[in-house]
Amino acid sequence: MIARGFTLIEVMVVLVILGITSAAVSFSITGLQSRQTEQEMDRLRLVLETAGERAAVTGTPIAAEFLPGRYRFSTLDTDGHWRPIVGDDPLAERPLPDDLSWVSLSINNQPPVSDPPLIFNSEMPRFELHLRGPDGEREYRSRADGSVEMKIVPINGASS
Repeated sequence: MIARGFTLIEVMVVLVILGITSAAVSFSITGLQSRQTEQEMDRLRLVLETAGERAAVTGTPIAAEFLPGRYRFSTLDTDGHWRPIVGDDPLAERPLPDDLSWVSLSINNQPPVSDPPLIFNSEMPRFELHLRGPDGEREYRSRADGSVEMKIVPINGASS
């Protein structure tokens, strides 16, 4: 008589292989989300610098607004109205990844105010913007040379 079916060891081997595979997929997805979040945080630094440079070069003020789950830039038109930048422009409205949130914006060393626009003119405004991510806060600070510095403030309070 021929026995049919699987032995306990064969079933256990299949379960171990499935467990390892699902763990690898899970870590891969988590790593991809983390990389996308890091890229988005670095992109924010670059678009803040771009807004400052564009406003200085064109002589047209640009406003940055940090809204729940997104941010956008607007230009001042000839009639004195703010018009959102749209299309393929790097300053067009962009969503934040779900694991990021705005904390505060301080302009010209003033205490943080809720929802103030950050206005870029011929000179880079002095500002400090805080954004919270899964591994701590990011502090974006303007520099006199027109660049924007990003500093990581880990959850435990140590800075890097």
